[in-house]
Amino acid sequence: MAEDDPFADLGETLADEPDDDSQDTDGVSESEATEETPAQESVEPRDPMTDTAFSYEAAKQRPFYAREATIEDFDSWLKYELERQLNQQGYQNIVVREMTDALLRTVVEEDLVDEVADRFEQARESSPSESTE
Repeated sequence: MAEDDPFADLGETLADEPDDDSQDTDGVSESEATEETPAQESVEPRDPMTDTAFSYEAAKQRPFYAREATIEDFDSWLKYELERQLNQQGYQNIVVREMTDALLRTVVEEDLVDEVADRFEQARESSPSESTE
């Protein structure tokens, strides 16, 4: 069957023949040289005052379920308190994902488990009894 296929040895032929156009005088192929150059040249210093901490693609969106009033209070706090504070400190291009990330890291890193548990208990104790039927 290989004799009937005129392209049967094409892979062997291409593997055996060097590509003269892709070699420079140092023996490095153009593709290897090209791959190294952009990595070295594309490293630009970040400006923390204008550049975001991480890209949209690096973020993972998760649903949060909360009462409407709590979400409205949170959105107001985020926009009118935290964003304004960051802006006054000179930060630009402030995006919600960065502020939310900072908030979540603060809760975890500052070990606010007692404060969160207290708020949870307060909500349970002050909530009117509702039927789940």
